Amino acid sequence: MTRRPDLRLAALTLALALALPATAQQTYDGPTGLDAPGQHTLSLQDADMDVLIQTVSEITGRSFIVDPRVEGKVTVISAKPMDVDAVWRTFASILRVHGYAVVPAGGMWKVLPEAAAASDGGTAQAEGPEAIVTRVVEVKQVSAPELALILQPLVPSSGKIAAQGSNLVITDRAANVDRLSRLIARIDTAGGSEVEVIPLRHANAAEIARTLTQLDGNAATAAPKLVADARSNSVLLSGDAGQRLRLRTLVAHLDTPLSEGDQTQVIYLRNADAKDLVPVLTTMAATLTNTAAKTETAQPASIEAHAGTNA
Repeated sequence: MTRRPDLRLAALTLALALALPATAQQTYDGPTGLDAPGQHTLSLQDADMDVLIQTVSEITGRSFIVDPRVEGKVTVISAKPMDVDAVWRTFASILRVHGYAVVPAGGMWKVLPEAAAASDGGTAQAEGPEAIVTRVVEVKQVSAPELALILQPLVPSSGKIAAQGSNLVITDRAANVDRLSRLIARIDTAGGSEVEVIPLRHANAAEIARTLTQLDGNAATAAPKLVADARSNSVLLSGDAGQRLRLRTLVAHLDTPLSEGDQTQVIYLRNADAKDLVPVLTTMAATLTNTAAKTETAQPASIEAHAGTNA
């Protein structure tokens, strides 16, 4: 008779354990016996977002403040163990895929929707290419408000670009802010003459001139003139200052290397249909890859549409 309370307690404990949802049992128990010291295998199958955050917290030793709007299911398949820095970069990439971001908050980190993270503002403490940062870029030769309007399509809806006097204030993922800063440096040049010569570093001048001429072919106003100089691989521009600024921006955007390593970028569309753009972009990418292959090791691009997010 004295053992019955123990039996009832054991039965109650077993019933509670079985009643727990499966996701609550997906926790990180530390490195497996197969992992080397300092290495971690991050593998989750259809787990809640808070399980991922808890796992990364235990691996990295960082504390998080999670916005109530952060939710969803996550699947992470890790083929090999990673160090702590790699786990953090993977975590930031996973958040980006789901429309979230992580920003520093004193000694802690906040996990927020991208739009809220951009409004919150990044700082120099943010880490990695996926971090949300804010940068002020001084513009000396061109109009900052005009340049902000031209560069706006290159900033996603979750980011911001605005002109303040002769400066541009950009808030976005660190990788895109770096790319925009390089574009601005190439665009912000003296253009007082009616004809500008833009030397290209990576793209083919004839291809760039043909592409931009087709782009402005149906313009209602007088279109600027573009001429390719094959000998110097340069593009010559003529027209009013505003038209030249716009074309200079497009040339700098298109004149990018194709061999910086394998990268995956997610671009969310606001007006066009993603699946309709895939064949057009695939053809353009193939043309640029064939052009670059003559002088550098070019890798083919893979472009796919995701109907759920129109990306």
